[in-house]
Amino acid sequence: MKKTILFRVVGNDEVGMGHIYRTLSLAREFPDCEVLFVADNNSDLAFKQLSKHNYYVGTFSELTILKNIVILQPDLVINDVLDTTKQEIMFLKNNGIKVVNFEDLGCGAVYADITINELYDNPKFSGENVLWGMDYFFVRDEFLKAKPCQFGSRVTDVLFAFGGTDQHDLSRKLYRSTARLFRDYQINLHIVTGPGYKNYRKLADEVAAENNVYLTHATGVISRVMERVQLAVTSNGRAVYELAHMNVPSIVVSQHDRERTHMFACKENGVIPLGLYQEGVTESMVVHQLDELVNNTQRRSELYKKTKNFSFSGNKKRVVSLIRDLLSRSSNKLDA
Repeated sequence: MKKTILFRVVGNDEVGMGHIYRTLSLAREFPDCEVLFVADNNSDLAFKQLSKHNYYVGTFSELTILKNIVILQPDLVINDVLDTTKQEIMFLKNNGIKVVNFEDLGCGAVYADITINELYDNPKFSGENVLWGMDYFFVRDEFLKAKPCQFGSRVTDVLFAFGGTDQHDLSRKLYRSTARLFRDYQINLHIVTGPGYKNYRKLADEVAAENNVYLTHATGVISRVMERVQLAVTSNGRAVYELAHMNVPSIVVSQHDRERTHMFACKENGVIPLGLYQEGVTESMVVHQLDELVNNTQRRSELYKKTKNFSFSGNKKRVVSLIRDLLSRSSNKLDA
């Protein structure tokens, strides 16, 4: 009899779309299972994106979502919703459901069967079931055949990518502040925006007259763009790891306080962190850093060499094995 895996996902303008991409990538690894998705009514982006795929997608209020999950009778729930509480995790487990959490710093993290906090290399709290660090970060399937970048003495192409929603409209703001630099140095700028980005049409109109600006919207193959660039400016999420995997040094802007806690973005890893976005300040910092890296080949080479330490291709197999091992265990109802 088929096992049932239910992914509980969050995705909206505030938290972006990284949780959606991760769960879809994982779901494809379980063709022998029935796969379901649920989201709360505030996760409009999650519903819109998940509905494009051949999975059941249910949306419920925050007050009823756990009861409806139990009604669906999954063998395993994978929570990719950020922080959870003890009460909600124990409610699932007391109904005989195994639980895996991703990116969870809440009280529920230590009560799940497995919690994977791959964006935090230094543990925030103890718990035998909580796994920390980049050894559990996995790239999307499109990166598995992508060719990492080779170092070049000249910068010809740069990537701007600020996630699925780009909540601060950094694509437009940083384009405006850097446009002259790219024109003066005859550098191609590739701007990739996600399906939740609301200002795409305005940005498209602004860059229409530029011969060296290439705008891509809602692509499922950002790895093809990363193959072409020597530098990137991005937000402090999964893209930082993807760029390191592709051996592309990056300048990183945190869009909110939670992103600022992602400490992989450091010079030791080939990344220049600029901290939390500050309007009018961050723009000047990006211009300065880009100008420095374009003109200082040695400094860019040092960052590039540090990215050569990373490849995340094999990590998905490790994560899937952990989930399959848990799925194979007998079910136990636990006391709260």
